[in-house]
Amino acid sequence: MYKLVISDLDGTLVDSNKNLSDYTKKTISKLKENGVYFVIATGRNYRGAKKIADSLGLDSEIICNNGSTIYNNQGELIFQKTISNTTAKQIFREIENTESIFFASSGNNIYIQKGKVEEASLFLLSPPENPIEITLENVEHYNFEKIVIINHNNDILKKLSENFNKTDDINAFISQDCYLDIVHYQTSKGIALKFLAKLKNIDLKHTLAFGDAFNDYDMLKFAGKGLVMANGFEELKNEFETLKLSNDDSGVANYLSTIFEL
Repeated sequence: MYKLVISDLDGTLVDSNKNLSDYTKKTISKLKENGVYFVIATGRNYRGAKKIADSLGLDSEIICNNGSTIYNNQGELIFQKTISNTTAKQIFREIENTESIFFASSGNNIYIQKGKVEEASLFLLSPPENPIEITLENVEHYNFEKIVIINHNNDILKKLSENFNKTDDINAFISQDCYLDIVHYQTSKGIALKFLAKLKNIDLKHTLAFGDAFNDYDMLKFAGKGLVMANGFEELKNEFETLKLSNDDSGVANYLSTIFEL
């Protein structure tokens, strides 16, 4: 039986309004009572992820920024990989003429391309607090745990993804239709899963993972069993088992209730 369950947040555990259903909260609470370790793995930074963890009453580690950072249950950083300053500048330069928005995070700090704070806010869960404005001149002064390129045109993001993945020290993948996530090449939710499983002395075959997008791929692949939401990317559905329900129908909770007989 599975000893560790790991789940993505947006598009997976939370609904389209970014909320947790009462059913999901109750199910995960019962899962914990049965001795199963539950972990969230998200593209959000620590502040955004911690709100969900608290809502679920979790006291486990939190995987943030698509695996670039892992925090323990005391809020202490136990794993971190940042993008090199030189690479960050190259990324900024390449997207300047694509009508994209450069957005990045490190710790609780948010960085947004100068002149595009208002535009970027339309895409975010909530207006960013005191964002630091980034230009080509100052971008290499900062260390980013994750960079996100925002653009309504998914074709542009796909082309950028192909170009960025030719660079040795980063991984780029589309996490949502308008988001291209970029992280250190030794970073992924899957690598984070391996790190935690080893830390907890749990064999990967006893792990269960839920996701919906390309940033979940490694996690789904490395887990003993990886499951894709009904609302997930079609490319993932072709490779992994797909749930009958979506994130708006508490698909994760429904599956957990069934297999663990909660």
